[in-house]
Amino acid sequence: MDKNNINIGINTGTGSGAEEGSENHRLTITKAAEQVLVSAVEQVNEGFQGGKVNRNQMAIWAILRFGENFGPDDIREVRAEHVDEFSALDAILRRAKGNGKLPPELKAYLQKQMGYDESPKKKSKKTLQNDVTNDYIENKKT
Repeated sequence: MDKNNINIGINTGTGSGAEEGSENHRLTITKAAEQVLVSAVEQVNEGFQGGKVNRNQMAIWAILRFGENFGPDDIREVRAEHVDEFSALDAILRRAKGNGKLPPELKAYLQKQMGYDESPKKKSKKTLQNDVTNDYIENKKT
């Protein structure tokens, strides 16, 4: 286990976590998440005379509440924070092999990496000088 992660027991039921027949799972969270969880438990318990909330109950409540409001914006945010560039590149490559075309940006990047980023230079046409025609050249007076 990573020393920055903490295992806490999470009961998939709601309540005290001691219901019979409920399925239990373990959840590993970071130290930062643990600090947030402990802070939330302390805030809930401060001045609460009708009982006491523990970390498991708080975590279950937060996960269920988050799940009720989980939407497309949250999905994009989670994906953005956890993108694996190599997996993304593999997916792009599989898609490119399937349709036979690389995205233009990737194609340009690969050409640049291979030293072919300079597009072939077209020969520029020379413009005619003011004192030049096809028939004769006027002498310049200087």
